[in-house]
Formats: sequence, structure tokens, C-alpha cells
Amino acid sequence: MTLEQWGNITATICIIMAWSYLYKGENPLYTFAEHILVAIATAYGIAYTWETQLKPRVMTDMVKNGKWSLLIPAIIGILIYAWFFKGYEWIARLTMAFWIGHGAGYALAFNPPVFLKQVFDSFIRLNSFNNIVYFLVVITALMYFAFTLRKDRGILKYGSQFGRYALMVAFGSAYGSITMAYLSLIIGQLQIIFKDTLHLVK
Repeated sequence: MTLEQWGNITATICIIMAWSYLYKGENPLYTFAEHILVAIATAYGIAYTWETQLKPRVMTDMVKNGKWSLLIPAIIGILIYAWFFKGYEWIARLTMAFWIGHGAGYALAFNPPVFLKQVFDSFIRLNSFNNIVYFLVVITALMYFAFTLRKDRGILKYGSQFGRYALMVAFGSAYGSITMAYLSLIIGQLQIIFKDTLHLVK
């Protein structure tokens, strides 16, 4: 038996253990499969981070090229582990605040086309029914998210309600797309079981 066949058998066993949740909810088989998934994902994440991030920064940038200023972000990152020490959890929030603030600022400063395109695309000519509907959805969705304004009467009341319904339609459409993606994933798992492992389907 080849290594690929053993891999297919292992994948089939893990899939069946994960699907056992559909029969009796959480059970020992499902829990074991869940632990395997988390362990593999964690191990892969650690190895990938070391090879692509830590090792080049430490061995190449710092040790070889002398960029010791990288110790500053390294120390800020290490502070996240203060979360595990009682009474010092607030220190970890400094790392999260820096991370979120830097990420948002970097995206807005160096990659504005992603956001500006959405703004520019909302400026359209009202020369078709689709454009009129698009314009109404944009305006009413903004009304819905205007939390500092009173929306108990008038145009703000009905506009925010329409915006809420439009958002529900959008989220429903997105959920449908996610469901279709999950169905594709299930079909792929069924192929592993019936085609690659049991050879019942050609």
C-alpha cells in the first residue's frame, strides 16, 4: 500500500469522525477529530511563521545585516503573552491596540484604492432602474448606521428600515454563497471517501 493510499484512508477516517457530530452531537470521535485538526493547524502555523517570518528576521535581518531595531516590534509582540499572567492582562491590550491601529492606518495610508473604489463606485448616473436601486440601498444603509440621529419618525425611520431590509438581503445572498462553498467542500470530501479510498466512483 502506497503512502498516498494511507493518506486517503487517514483522511476518510478523520472525515467520518468529524461527521459523527451530525448523529449525536459532540462525542469522543468528533472531539478527537477536532483535537487533531487544531493540533495540525497549530503545528503548521508555528512552522510556517518560523520559516517565513521569524527565521528571516532573526537570522538574516538582525544577525547578518545588523538591523537590531527590529527588537522593538519583537518586544511589542511578546507583550501579548502578558495575557496569561493574572493582574497584567492589560499589558496585552497594548499589543492588540498597536496591531489594530497600525493595520488600519497602513491599509488606509498605503492601500486606499481598495476603499476609495467603493466610494467612487457609489457616484453613478440615475439613468436606469438598477442604478436607482443601488443608490437607494447605499443611502438607506448609511441611514441605518447613523446611530447618532433619531430615527423614530420621518424619512430617517422609513429609510433606515429599508436599509435594514437591504442589508438582510445582502447578508442572505452572502450566506447562500457560503453554503454553496460548503457544498463544494462536502463533495470534495465525498470524492476522497468513495473515489480515492473505496474506489467506488471513477
